[in-house]
Amino acid sequence: MSINSEFIVTAFIKETRKRFLDTYLIRRGDSLSGEIFLKLNNLNGLSKIYTYKKTKKHNPWEIYSSGNWEEDEQIKNKLNKILNIDQDIWIIELEDEKGNSPNFYNST
Repeated sequence: MSINSEFIVTAFIKETRKRFLDTYLIRRGDSLSGEIFLKLNNLNGLSKIYTYKKTKKHNPWEIYSSGNWEEDEQIKNKLNKILNIDQDIWIIELEDEKGNSPNFYNST
């Protein structure tokens, strides 16, 4: 049995806000089993997509697709393609000028 998606998203947003990072829920998905995607925005017009792997205890966020920074419009198109396939997904956006990996919260 895994933790439900809504719990993971809520906890992640609370943790990032405790670190004074701007984090937004862009799309609410299925509360129990919706796949979770994170758009990491470096505030310079570039972003990355991560997906949350519930089966991984340490560093559950994995880069989705390319590990390179991509134009925001490309990332938006990728997320829209995913959404066209699966309407149950969650999308979070984390704005961080430093572009830190979302796994930072496991280090404390």
